[in-house]
Amino acid sequence: MHTSIRILATLVAPCGILLAGCGTANEPAGEAVLRVLHATPALGPVDVEVGGVTVVHGVAYGTASTLVRVPGGQQHLVFSSGGQVLGALDPMLSLQHVNGVVVANGAPQFLSQVTPDTGQAISNRANVRMVNVIGSNTQPPTLLDVLVHAPNANPDSVVKLGIETTIARYGTLMYFDPGHFTFTYMPAGGSTVLAQVAFDVAAGEKKAVVLQRAADGTYSVQVVVEQ
Repeated sequence: MHTSIRILATLVAPCGILLAGCGTANEPAGEAVLRVLHATPALGPVDVEVGGVTVVHGVAYGTASTLVRVPGGQQHLVFSSGGQVLGALDPMLSLQHVNGVVVANGAPQFLSQVTPDTGQAISNRANVRMVNVIGSNTQPPTLLDVLVHAPNANPDSVVKLGIETTIARYGTLMYFDPGHFTFTYMPAGGSTVLAQVAFDVAAGEKKAVVLQRAADGTYSVQVVVEQ
C-alpha cells in the first residue's frame, strides 16, 4: 500500500525565533555555537577563522565540524582550503541556536533560516535533517516536492515534503528506523527528477541531506555526516 504524508517546510517565522539573519547590532554579547558543513566534492579540507582566529580545522568533504563556541553578534568569518581563501562572510551569529554554514559549490553560505532542535541524536534511530543551499539562479522550479523512501515495515511507503529552494535553510532532525534511504527531488506537483541521492544511516548516526543549486539552475544533492 502506498501512503503519502505532506509536510510544508517553507516556514515563515517571527524574526526572533527562526531567522538568524534578523539579528541586530544591539544583540547582547555572548558565545554563539557554529557548525560548518563541507558539501563540495573535490575540495580539500576546510579551515574557518572567526575574527582572525582559526576555530575550525580541516573539515573534510562529506562531514561537518564539531560544534564550536565563538563570539556572538556580528562576526567576520574567513573560509580557506589548502591555503587558498574560498570566501568570507559577515553574519550575525545568533546566541539562540546553532549557526550553520555550508561550503557548497566551493563557496561558503550562511544558513539564514534555522529550525531549532536539540541537535541530539537518538541512539536507536536514524537521525536525518534536510539542508537547503540557495544559488544565484532563482528561475522556476523553486517549489519542490521531496519524496523520502525510508526503512519501514511497508516498503511502498513514502514521506512527501514540500520545500521552497530560495531560502537557505537548516532543518530540524527527523527520526526514522535505521537503514537505506532515497531522497528524490521533483518540481511541486510534477514528475521530473531534478536530483536524487541514496544512502544508509545507522542507529544513532546523524546525516544532513544538502540540496544545492548551480548558477545554471540545475540541482544536486550531497550527504554530510554530522558529529
